[in-house]
Amino acid sequence: MTKKLSVVIGFSLLVAATGCSSEDNLLPENNETSNSITNGDITLRYGGGDLAKSIELKNSAVDFIRFDQNGQKNSVSLKTVTYTPNLSGAIAAVGNNWYNINNGETYYIPEGTTFTGGFNFNSAGKIIVLGELGGSNWINVPNGGKVEVGNNGKISSSVNFHLNSGGMLNNYGFVTYTTGSVDGIINNYNNLNFNNSESLNGSSTVNNYCRMVFNAQNNYLNANLNNEGYLTFEKGFHINGSGILNLKPQSFTEVTGGSVSVDGKVSNAGNSFARMDFSNMSFGNLNASPAFTGLIDMNFVNTSYSVLQNNNKINNQVTLNSNTYIAAGECTPQKGIAPCSDSQLQFTVVANVVSPSINNTTLSATGVTVNNGFAYVSYHTNDALSGSNTQGAIRILNVTDYSAPSLVSEALFNNIEFNNVDVANNKLYAVGGDKNGSKLVTAPLYNNVFNTQDLSSFVNYKLPSSTAKNSYFYNNYLYASTGTTGGGFFKLDPNNGYSVAEQFNFAGERAKYVAHNNTYQVFLATQANGASLRIANNDGSNVKVYNYAALAQSVTDGKNVIVLDDEYVYVALSDKGVAKIRLNDGQLMSTFVPRNFKVNNQNVFSQTGLTNAVAVSNCYLYLANGTDGVIVLNKTNFKVVGYYKLNGSANYIYINNNLAFVATGQSGLNILKIN
Repeated sequence: MTKKLSVVIGFSLLVAATGCSSEDNLLPENNETSNSITNGDITLRYGGGDLAKSIELKNSAVDFIRFDQNGQKNSVSLKTVTYTPNLSGAIAAVGNNWYNINNGETYYIPEGTTFTGGFNFNSAGKIIVLGELGGSNWINVPNGGKVEVGNNGKISSSVNFHLNSGGMLNNYGFVTYTTGSVDGIINNYNNLNFNNSESLNGSSTVNNYCRMVFNAQNNYLNANLNNEGYLTFEKGFHINGSGILNLKPQSFTEVTGGSVSVDGKVSNAGNSFARMDFSNMSFGNLNASPAFTGLIDMNFVNTSYSVLQNNNKINNQVTLNSNTYIAAGECTPQKGIAPCSDSQLQFTVVANVVSPSINNTTLSATGVTVNNGFAYVSYHTNDALSGSNTQGAIRILNVTDYSAPSLVSEALFNNIEFNNVDVANNKLYAVGGDKNGSKLVTAPLYNNVFNTQDLSSFVNYKLPSSTAKNSYFYNNYLYASTGTTGGGFFKLDPNNGYSVAEQFNFAGERAKYVAHNNTYQVFLATQANGASLRIANNDGSNVKVYNYAALAQSVTDGKNVIVLDDEYVYVALSDKGVAKIRLNDGQLMSTFVPRNFKVNNQNVFSQTGLTNAVAVSNCYLYLANGTDGVIVLNKTNFKVVGYYKLNGSANYIYINNNLAFVATGQSGLNILKIN
């Protein structure tokens, strides 16, 4: 092994550019050579010098071509309702007088005045409060009686105001309800406070469309309390067997203390989430099973919620601590993280990384992973352009500064090419093959980079089949997908030379890709009559295999990358586009085939384009679709948000935080910032 200063052949094509646009920011010419160490099979280059010339800084906006969408908002911003009173024939109530209300009569408190007298309902009549209803007299609203509070109207806490069965309160202003029970109907369109311990009796119905607060403890719900806005229980509540707290989609309910007991039900019968927040409180008796049903997202601060996870206290639609977004409005505070806005999505090309060359053969990027602010990129030879040559590379880039990434080092291999790379526990795992079959190359990392003094730290291992597609390290084992004859999905033991500890094969299937999230591992294989997924727990237990005849591809030699979020796996299917499959039951949810997408009855994308790879981030799914470039879909509804093209064919895409890495064959690796 010799150690020398050298310049790798193949970078002579990267010359100083003249006449560049002002937005291009090329690195200054650097005539210094990089350090290198070689043993004939591997050349490791590191340091500055000419290695830095491989990156051309751009920091220029991408021409992102958008499509108009008629998407749905994630939440409704509720507003107070404007009230217009009908004062025709109404009698003004003033001062501290006493009024008897007969059937059909209407009395009103003028705006800007305070009434401290009393009302006696002899039968059904109406009071309109445009000013303030004060004083301390008892007001019992009978069956058929109605009280309407205008936008600037107020019922003060001193008033002994009570709704009997059939009585109604429509509040568009500010009401403090002091008496301890409700037997009638309340429609709240603005602000209503229950000041004392409250019992919503069986004859009552309470509808909250804006803001409602229960200030005291010992609140009993014996009827329907319907929340479409913002509802607060400062000291908890108890729902008796006949009571129901109905939560409408996009409503927000919070409990900020006290205790919650449920004999009845808390329910959302809608098709989108309501949110409940619990802080500094406790759960009492939850005798209902389930006590909480429907699309309810429950979030907890300083509150134990283990009781909810036992004995069927929540149904399978309820989520815990998902931080569902509720938009701010006149009635509600903002909660959760705001959803993505298609109109604001844009991209900036940070840099283009010129592909390495070995013996006049330009390599193509095949895989990327990011760890601790460093990107690790694998390369292979393009068979269509390079014949039977088998050469590859691993590069390390420092991407901690999004605006100025730098190439730290590269390892060039004369006899091995790579299809993917993974990093775990300060070690790099690169898989691919040589002329004799599949290969795994490992190397330790020191402060995120290679040992620049000793090439013996690069160790290679023989794997089953002719080429390895990808791998990941989990729980002391390496899981790898290798293709064609003798291939499959393997669990490899690093303590025994990465020998096969377990093999998961399906007869006649071609292994394509393996991926995982915090819960599931997923293995994709294809065959003539469709695609198959092996979905299991991350430790390999609880295996389920699903077959999809509808996903049979005409092009079978594509890369077929898969990627997971928390709930779904997204599968790149070459000529069949992309599929979205639910992890917990294997259900095929959606498909999108770019060549079938039309606008004004005209094809937008190439009729020969292939979906080579997918990446997922926040609200979006990104397809590396060859000469079509990168296609961006809304991952929920699979609508096309837009697309952008780069030089070359988009063959692979990887996303980490707000950086996208797009491989475009021999045209290089593009690093983009997602704005």
